[in-house]
Amino acid sequence: MSAVHIIDCHNANDYFADRADGPITQKMLKTVNIRAELHIALDRKHFREAVVQANKAKCDVLHIAGHGNGDGIASSSGRGSLLWADFVEMFQGSDPAPKILVMSMCCGASYALGRAFSRSAKRPTLIIGSSDARYFDDYVAAWALLYRGLNCKDIDIEAMQQVLDEICAVVHGNFRYLGWDEERERYLLYPRRKDRFNVVERE
Repeated sequence: MSAVHIIDCHNANDYFADRADGPITQKMLKTVNIRAELHIALDRKHFREAVVQANKAKCDVLHIAGHGNGDGIASSSGRGSLLWADFVEMFQGSDPAPKILVMSMCCGASYALGRAFSRSAKRPTLIIGSSDARYFDDYVAAWALLYRGLNCKDIDIEAMQQVLDEICAVVHGNFRYLGWDEERERYLLYPRRKDRFNVVERE
């Protein structure tokens, strides 16, 4: 893994209480010799600029830390959320999307985000996050396992499944990833449900 770009878009209360996990993730990555670049984005303008910079850098992983819900990313300024469709649009420039998108926020691996990316021309191959609201320490623990595991393996579906199995066993079972299937033109969900992949249909 060559580099991870981190965008931290937490709110003022999180920074005051030292609960913003972007800086924690950056320090953690340095301990395992992974280059990590951190951007604090307190408004939509700077958030967009940080996404564009990450795309231009052709980073392996884009890690976004903040608050989210089923509809999108909560704004740090408290003036409404960034809807998934608007978020996905930020990746549709001339540069490729990162291979892995780590969504360190509630509902970060939602079906709605998968649907929004499935309608776009450019998308990450893997999106990892939680399917519900998680505690701050759950995310910190999950990403410690994620980056330790991926630092020792090539980044592919099999490696991600092994890492996610460990996260679900140690941290919580509501972490998952969406993996893009070129042949079916849709995201497949892991962990499997009822011995098969759930899918996010392309509309």
